[in-house]
Amino acid sequence: MKFAMLVWRNLRRSPRRTILTVLAIALAAFTYSSLSSLPNVTRQMLSTPDSARRIVVMSDSGFFNRLPDSYRRKILGVPHVVAASGLVYFGGVYRSPSDQLGIAVDADQAELMWPDWGVTSARAAEFRASAMACLVPAAMMRKYGWHVGEQIVLKGTIVPVDVTLRIADTLGASAPPDALLFRRDYLERSLAEPPTVNAYQVMLDRADSAPTAIAAIDEIFSNSAAETRSQSEAAWVSNFINLDTLFAMLRAMAILVVVAVAMVALNSVVIAVRERRAEIAVMRAIGFSPALVLYLTVAESALLGLVGGALGCAATFLMAKFLPFAFLPLGPIDLLAIVSPGVIAQAFILSIAIGALAGLVPALGSVRQSVVESIRAIA
Repeated sequence: MKFAMLVWRNLRRSPRRTILTVLAIALAAFTYSSLSSLPNVTRQMLSTPDSARRIVVMSDSGFFNRLPDSYRRKILGVPHVVAASGLVYFGGVYRSPSDQLGIAVDADQAELMWPDWGVTSARAAEFRASAMACLVPAAMMRKYGWHVGEQIVLKGTIVPVDVTLRIADTLGASAPPDALLFRRDYLERSLAEPPTVNAYQVMLDRADSAPTAIAAIDEIFSNSAAETRSQSEAAWVSNFINLDTLFAMLRAMAILVVVAVAMVALNSVVIAVRERRAEIAVMRAIGFSPALVLYLTVAESALLGLVGGALGCAATFLMAKFLPFAFLPLGPIDLLAIVSPGVIAQAFILSIAIGALAGLVPALGSVRQSVVESIRAIA
């Protein structure tokens, strides 16, 4: 601690350079913690035991080729099937064309179908109590400033009808962040055509029953006018988003930013050490050991990393708290739910490491020379 004032005076020597280096490291910590946290939302959605028991049945020709409403009764008769719900993607506009909301589902077995989404018996009863009822994710409630009991109007685009909905309750934290659920029977009454669905979500008794149930369901409809392709919920989500590619891109972006900032920090510390060559030579001449000079230089740069990391991690937390949504292919993401303490800790440690390594490189170069060579180089 007796050399703390020396480190502090060196940092104050060029305030602009110090501030810019701290901000660069803060940017690296912010980018790393933000991008590394985003894959957690998919793990959160697809890693629950109940999600492993769900499969999705859709047309062999694709999601937007409809299946008959009569298929649900046959699916419910398949061994190992506990519940089934038709799913119609409504995609109604709330404020602007980018706000495409609403999935119409069957309400009669909601608590059996989505227990991991927070659909308890009480919430399911609220859902069934009114034809206009809907269940909304918490992130979506915060984004639009909605409250339970409020009425909202979604303007149909894909489905040519507008729907007026009343928010009956919120969904749990593990629900997909864009899953605004409302009743399919209410939607069908507004349409002058036979009921059809985009897909069926099916809940099984056990996760290991999935292969058997998938084969049985596809066999039932194998020679029908609308053949089916059944798959696990995780595989179904991957049809819409290439998650492996997305996450690899996020990791690559985070690494590139960290490497770029490390180069900036290294350059900044190299310049700072070069400017103090005379001082370092004098310190060596009056008795400062090479190890002590090395320690002071690394401590100075590590302090920059510590402050920058603290700022970057704080910015990530504040963004997650006060801007708890972000539009991605997965919908409005609740960042506060997916920014884990582990990722924040990694970003903080990485920031200190960037600072320390940036100081270690020029410091090693400065202490390898003998005292005579150091003084001769500045003479």
